Amino acid sequence: MIPVGDETTQDGGEPMAIVTGAARGLGFHLADELACHGFRTVCVVRNPSDAVRLRELGHLVRPVVGDVTDVAVGRSVARNVGGGAVGLLIHNAGVGHPPRRLRELGVDDVLDSFVTHCLGPLRLTQALLPALRRSPCATVVHVSSRWGSFAAAAEDDGPGGKHYAYRIGKAAQNMMSLCLRQELAGLGIRVVAVHPGALRTAMGAPDAQDAPSTAAADLVRLLLTDPREGLPPFTARAGDPHPW
Repeated sequence: MIPVGDETTQDGGEPMAIVTGAARGLGFHLADELACHGFRTVCVVRNPSDAVRLRELGHLVRPVVGDVTDVAVGRSVARNVGGGAVGLLIHNAGVGHPPRRLRELGVDDVLDSFVTHCLGPLRLTQALLPALRRSPCATVVHVSSRWGSFAAAAEDDGPGGKHYAYRIGKAAQNMMSLCLRQELAGLGIRVVAVHPGALRTAMGAPDAQDAPSTAAADLVRLLLTDPREGLPPFTARAGDPHPW
């Protein structure tokens, strides 16, 4: 196995990466960073207008309009990959819902969070498994959150407890990531959940201090390390283990 940054596709071209939720924030900067590292980067965005801005990042960036909650998005992305090898699959798409007390909570919000953060990435990984297996060293990344950590939630006596939808969706994503990690390790595919930090984005928490561009650079640097060195199953973007 070799570092993902050194691999090439079967046709001898650039290595390939997939980034969901690439319209803005961390996802947009991940696309930019990966293209700078020479990756052909397929970017999944929901709106056609977002594709225009992504194309300005250069010829290595290829936007695909689709929603990760749609069962058809996996087929659409797989068509764009064709017979190529996917070295990085980054599940970054996310959705936030305002905090609600139990009496105000809408079940649809919880379902939306679950489908966006867990079921959608699971289906997309299924659809791209052949392309991941064609890579000499593939990595599947789930951009998770401290809000999905049971340990962090148990210590939180503040307003976090009312974020039912987001926390439930992220906790489910973490378990799904762990299940994939255990199965796909036998195929030489690395799977990791990453807490990228408290980022200044549209979905960021009030205490967010980190720029998404900085987080993207740190995360790509981490992912391009030699997989033989290993990564914790749930990690901060600097590579330190994050509590479940």
